[in-house]
Amino acid sequence: MELRHLTYFARVAEAGSVSGAAAMLHMTQPSLSRQIADLERELGHRLFERTADGMVLTAAGRGLHEHVAVVFAQLERIPEVVRTFGAGQEIVRLGLPPGVPHEWFLAVIAALEASLPHVALSLVEASSDEQQNLLRNGLIDVGLLHVQPPDLGCAPVLTQELGVAVPPDSPLGDRPSIRFSDLDGRRVMAHASGEITSEEARLRSASAAAGVHTHWMFRRFSVHSELIAVSSKVEAALMTEASARRNLSGWRWVPFMERDATGRDLAVVTWAAWRPPARATTTTLVQVLGATPWSPG
Repeated sequence: MELRHLTYFARVAEAGSVSGAAAMLHMTQPSLSRQIADLERELGHRLFERTADGMVLTAAGRGLHEHVAVVFAQLERIPEVVRTFGAGQEIVRLGLPPGVPHEWFLAVIAALEASLPHVALSLVEASSDEQQNLLRNGLIDVGLLHVQPPDLGCAPVLTQELGVAVPPDSPLGDRPSIRFSDLDGRRVMAHASGEITSEEARLRSASAAAGVHTHWMFRRFSVHSELIAVSSKVEAALMTEASARRNLSGWRWVPFMERDATGRDLAVVTWAAWRPPARATTTTLVQVLGATPWSPG
């Protein structure tokens, strides 16, 4: 297998047809079909289902397509790797999920420059689930996860209080704190989709244990969160203060004084995770992450 085979595979997956991919690659259709057949034969799995509508990825094909995207991303970093090591530095690949406060991480960078001057960070944006796969495959050195991984080395490095962001005209904005009872019957947006897979069940069970009926809407928070909230007539959004400032800047953030059904605080904990055994650089990096203070201010 050569890199070109993976390129051919990725183009067919993106185009959804051999003819479309062949046009992009400036190849003939029969030649591209042979290359895909050779790749399937070498891997021992069918990667595509041939249908009347085109080429559809099989389960094996979807797995390979996800992995190939990571491989190509690593290839794009080759100039960065050469430049960094050529300057006598060591690259540490660090996963960065949504919801990490920018101010806190800027303070981490400053602390690392003092503690590990020979290290250059290479940041990889990915969800917690995606980072666990990257760690297991050796594609990042340290991940910042919003869940505690069961089979990786890990240490908690950041805890963010959970609160409720409400529109400027909401009567809840004048409260010193908000409880589940204040959300009874309201449409509430929370962050879970594609990032914190266990959070949806946790919030649903906690609100049910409090005896309230909340209309949950789970979304991945992004720069479009306010547009989604307004168009969906959301009355409150459960999120950290840093996320509220970044994604719902015109809304009022109020602390959420509740616990989940097991009695734990409803807080967002960020874990630094690595694949054992940890290198000395990894150990120092995790120590710096855990020692860097954070206050929303």
